Amino acid sequence: MTEIEQWLRSGAGVQEGLRLLSIYKPNPYLARMVERHPAKYRDLLIRTLSGVGRVSVEQTASRSRPLRMDYPFLGDPDCPPELKILAADKITAYRGFVREHAKLSSCTTLEECLETAKKCIFFYSQNRKIVSEFDYYKEHHAVLGKHPVFQEMTRRRELVSMGILDLERRRQALRDNIWRLRKQLAAGDRPDLAPGRSALLETKERELAEIEKLIEDYERSCGRIPGSHASGKVGEARRS
Repeated sequence: MTEIEQWLRSGAGVQEGLRLLSIYKPNPYLARMVERHPAKYRDLLIRTLSGVGRVSVEQTASRSRPLRMDYPFLGDPDCPPELKILAADKITAYRGFVREHAKLSSCTTLEECLETAKKCIFFYSQNRKIVSEFDYYKEHHAVLGKHPVFQEMTRRRELVSMGILDLERRRQALRDNIWRLRKQLAAGDRPDLAPGRSALLETKERELAEIEKLIEDYERSCGRIPGSHASGKVGEARRS
């Protein structure tokens, strides 16, 4: 389904409808009417968007549109770093969805169609999670914070404050987890879990890379780590 069809099936919320209107059938006059009197003009918004043909939607969606046109706050100095990270992830998710969606018409077997459809759904879901964060921040100038990237950033801040021994233990645990996830993905026995496992693997690998860098910085600052200083905080070593 197109975004408009998804919107209609999900209940045709006014805010999402206004966003779709600005993309697929720009009408500032109608947008102002709906914003001022949503209950009165919601049906008109639905009729207007329902009249947009599938071909028109797909052609519009395929055109590149700079994110900052829809989300100008990404260029603000006080924009949360998590949202700037998500901006890059959104581009990746969107391109992945477009790539896999284009393959659907050329699938020759049910199995191939199923796998391609799963990838489409995965990338679409990733994109929509990011859009939810962006739309919320755009409307409230406050973070929604439901996307996993916020937990990752919190975890990174925690890592900086950890002692070197705790980092070493965490590094070993991550290596074990990464090995297990790679083995599960290579086995291919649960294709339904593959997208989630791949996403988790990427998260674990990013955290491991961060820990490796922190340990490397600590060792560079302290030289060969003596036992008497092994419990020092990495953040303190970096500041010294």
